[in-house]
Amino acid sequence: MPHTSDNDKKAKDNQALHEEKNKMKDLNRQAGKNQYSKKTDHI
Repeated sequence: MPHTSDNDKKAKDNQALHEEKNKMKDLNRQAGKNQYSKKTDHI
């Protein structure tokens, strides 16, 4: 079995991915999406 190194893999920029994700999360929060509100209908 030939030895293969990981040197030919593309570098991932995780910081940029997380920044993009957090930006979308913040925009969705400001737009009021994904809000959790528990309605109590048993009282």
